[in-house]
Amino acid sequence: MTQLLPLSADEVLATTRAVRKRLDFDRPVEDEVLRECLELALQAPSGSNAQSWRFVVVTDPDKKQALGELYRQAFDIYEQLDGINAATIYRGDDLERLEQQQRVMGSARYLA
Repeated sequence: MTQLLPLSADEVLATTRAVRKRLDFDRPVEDEVLRECLELALQAPSGSNAQSWRFVVVTDPDKKQALGELYRQAFDIYEQLDGINAATIYRGDDLERLEQQQRVMGSARYLA
């Protein structure tokens, strides 16, 4: 497992763009930390300030398992859409961008 950084929830959310491969799926998250994360998320910009997001906190293990399976199924479909998802779109000679997008897809696969 990757070593965890000594950062508070708001420090991670304010300074890190993606933490996919540093998530500890077995570590419980306190309700107060969840509330703090949601409060910070509400500060994110939205198109036309629509703020059309909705948050659902799922704590039931069976429901989390079912949601995870739905995510995996959807991701498997998305991953097969060659030329449509970000990792398979090749933009000319920009190999660096292609490699970066493939790393992002690898991180997303980690979540699945």
